[in-house]
Amino acid sequence: MKNYLDVEEGKNGWKRYVSTTILASAFMLLGSVIYIIAEMIMIAADESGKSYFDSGVAVGINANLDFLLSHIMYICWIFGLWIGIRFIHKRKLKSLITANKRVNWKKIIWSFGAFSLLLMVGQVIDVVFNHSDYSWNHVSLKEYALLVLITLLLVPIQTTTEELFF
Repeated sequence: MKNYLDVEEGKNGWKRYVSTTILASAFMLLGSVIYIIAEMIMIAADESGKSYFDSGVAVGINANLDFLLSHIMYICWIFGLWIGIRFIHKRKLKSLITANKRVNWKKIIWSFGAFSLLLMVGQVIDVVFNHSDYSWNHVSLKEYALLVLITLLLVPIQTTTEELFF
């Protein structure tokens, strides 16, 4: 296996790293502005008057839609990172993940499964010992299924973007 720290591909001077950091950060800010504008439009379009901003947080809007829109920032951010890696560093984005020819999906899936199992065991232990801290929320199955779908699609983009950037 190659060492991913000894990258021979592309150009990797410090000025290029600073340029890519600035570019990716600018795209992240652009995504944040798009998200804020979308929230402002949703609040302005609410005819019931039940949605508003409180200390910079949108209140009274659809939580699933808000969660979906909040991930626009990460999509813009990873696009800015890709542009920086591809055109400033003259590398492929995959070179940030592995030095091998192909990504080893078996390792990624195994790691995800192991981490998920540890989280579930910890959660079950917490529920057993602190059951009074939990209560059942009466959410419709349709809303919950949509939340699970959005989470499964967008949270991996969020976490991957953060890991690749840092």
